Amino acid sequence: MSRSFFSLLLCLMTVCCYAQREIPLTVLPSGHVQVKASVDGVEGNFILDTGAGLTVFTKTFFDKLRHAKPQDGGYTAFRATGERIDVDLYTVPDMVLGSLKKAQETVSYLDFNLGGLDGILSLKLLETQPFTMDFDRQVLRFETPAQLAALRKTGTVIPLQLEQSRGRALDIFACFSVNDSLTLQLALDSGAGKDVYKFNAKYMQRLGIDATDTVKVKRRARKSEINPDFVSHTYYAPVKKLAASEGAGISVTGIPAQFVDGLIYDGIIWINWMGPRITINIPAAEMVVQRK
Repeated sequence: MSRSFFSLLLCLMTVCCYAQREIPLTVLPSGHVQVKASVDGVEGNFILDTGAGLTVFTKTFFDKLRHAKPQDGGYTAFRATGERIDVDLYTVPDMVLGSLKKAQETVSYLDFNLGGLDGILSLKLLETQPFTMDFDRQVLRFETPAQLAALRKTGTVIPLQLEQSRGRALDIFACFSVNDSLTLQLALDSGAGKDVYKFNAKYMQRLGIDATDTVKVKRRARKSEINPDFVSHTYYAPVKKLAASEGAGISVTGIPAQFVDGLIYDGIIWINWMGPRITINIPAAEMVVQRK
């Protein structure tokens, strides 16, 4: 084998291995992150949702899975608005997301419409695999230890707080300063949608926002798309500044905030605004943001 042929072969192998660690990622006009994955041999389009907690499929997609097995127990969760959801749990085989493969995964399903999408993938699928959402290149990349070390040198590291629920669900949080006066622990939610910054309505007064001012503050009631009998109430008012408590330079100003009555967290924010490349490393409980 000639040296030139060997070099070419090595190059092709490197490109192939790199490609296996990357899969296409689409940022929808709504701000949601869409990826392709397969479950039990059935391919689908899913929202990659860092705030979902539990992986949930639409009933239409779930009905295509031939080897889903019901678990004896169920799961009760609360949406951020406080709406209670009781679901059955199932074990599904062969979850595949790019080069990431899991022999089995715990999931559920709901009879809801996601506009043609097949469900929501939660962080439980990725809890052992650090990954980067590269919004510039439109790829989801699985990182190696060496790459993580390099990213930490060039990016901004933000500590994460993890919420593990009974080994079924996983959510991530980080601390942020609001208007340089109030430090809150906010859920980081890639499934929240574009320009979504939600806070518990109880913080309005401390931020100098008068809920009774109908000129500056708009109030709306919204029925749940899952349970129409559940209605949440939201106040809309601007917030001057939001900044990561540990992460110099990670800030945004003039945000269109929402203040929700009965929100179960201090707040929830979408994450795309932080930078063009966001790495989430659950094993190290940290997020690395590349601003350039």
